[in-house]
Amino acid sequence: MRRGFFALLIPLLLAIPAFAAEGDLPERTEPVAIISGPSDIAVGRTLVLDASVSNGLGENTTYRWYRDALAAPISRSVEAVYTPERSGKVVFRLVIVTTIDGKEIEITAEKSVTVYRRKIVLIADSSVSREKLKIHSQIAASSGVFLQIVQPQASIPLDSEQALVAAITDLGDGIVGAESTILWADGLTGVQALSTATENAPNRRSAIGNQTIILITKSSIHRLARTLRGYFTLLRPQKIIVTRPEAINPLAAALDLESGLRELQQRDIDLAIVDATTTAIRPWNLLSWFVNAMLMRGVPSQTITLLLMLPVIATILAFFKQVIGLTTFGLYTPSIVALSFLALGWKIGLVFLIAILVAGYTTRSIMRRWRLLYIPKVAIIITVVSITLLILVGLASDVGITFARDTIFVLLIMSTLSENFLNAKSEAGWKGAVIGIGETILASLLCVAIMQWSTLLSLILAYPELIFFTIAINVALGRWTGLRLIEYVRFREVFRHMQEE
Repeated sequence: MRRGFFALLIPLLLAIPAFAAEGDLPERTEPVAIISGPSDIAVGRTLVLDASVSNGLGENTTYRWYRDALAAPISRSVEAVYTPERSGKVVFRLVIVTTIDGKEIEITAEKSVTVYRRKIVLIADSSVSREKLKIHSQIAASSGVFLQIVQPQASIPLDSEQALVAAITDLGDGIVGAESTILWADGLTGVQALSTATENAPNRRSAIGNQTIILITKSSIHRLARTLRGYFTLLRPQKIIVTRPEAINPLAAALDLESGLRELQQRDIDLAIVDATTTAIRPWNLLSWFVNAMLMRGVPSQTITLLLMLPVIATILAFFKQVIGLTTFGLYTPSIVALSFLALGWKIGLVFLIAILVAGYTTRSIMRRWRLLYIPKVAIIITVVSITLLILVGLASDVGITFARDTIFVLLIMSTLSENFLNAKSEAGWKGAVIGIGETILASLLCVAIMQWSTLLSLILAYPELIFFTIAINVALGRWTGLRLIEYVRFREVFRHMQEE
């Protein structure tokens, strides 16, 4: 019995290595023709295309390169060399014939190369219509100009800078060789994204040094030009031109940049130029120089704007409380709520604020029977509020809403606001607490409406010295001794009786 068992087992053991060896045999890669080389080139420059990276080739391999509709091949080697003499699209077709297992196989590949007289890179955010960009590209192509469009996928404004950074990074060395780079984005978003994307890419940063940066804006040109001085020092382009969207076509269709600038002057299109002559430091613009220095070192413009806006928000709230008579939760709470609404958007910010208040009140109601001390109770409330915010952020990501990295700090600060509401509810009851939170939200929304005024934003960022005027305004408010506007409404019956007497 045992001899019969071993007699069957030995052939099986001997067969296992054979099966394993067969299983370890690599599968043959399917032959694929691959063309490597640039996708665009200037007129008169030599183009070299290479097929050496093609996969799965066998023996007796031959190469034939064809250009456009020509019947005769332009090359029969692994490389094709061509010098274009006029602008336009050139299509190269590669035919590879190789022998695999005694069978002759023919594979092909095509590559389209753009030949240009001038190359301009246009970087636009997701708010610019793709149809409009396509029209600009076609107009430029008719003049022999290659207008390379770079635009990220649609994103919420909070992430527009990060989306532009990713799009510029994906462009790689496509920015090299361009005569100019056009940035079509809101405010400083485009130039800051360009600075971030090229920070660790010396070849791209050196390429910018040979270019002119053209910033497209619909806001105040001269105020924006003032804030670009730091970026000029950081990126060191030939110059930075700030102008309107209608300047794109004349600049792209001109023979060169100088001809384009003369065309803009003839058409009376506004522009401002930032160069080495406009970046000098003066005693009266030290704060502007400091802000530009922070922008140069990568501090996000949104962060600087929020810091500069905080004194303005505090001054507006002081006016609401001292002159109008709104009853808010102090000055700190509505300031934080207003900053949160600015960073998140007032709709999303309002949802998060209501969720914080509901979570805080529900947790405190549940813990009422536990008879805990105040400090541990507040710690538990903040814990529950943090978990609630975590769930909301997760739900927002499911519906395609993403937040910038700095947003988490805004959410953490907002999580502490539930304590103010609960304290007001304990002291003034439900009615007083609801009125207080209602007027706090109202004052915050009014501040947001004022702060979202693009003219004011650009003015503060261009002239940060203006925030010193808030000190004088608050001194005047501090000496206010008259009645508040709400008190005139509240005591109108008293005033009426006084007038009758």
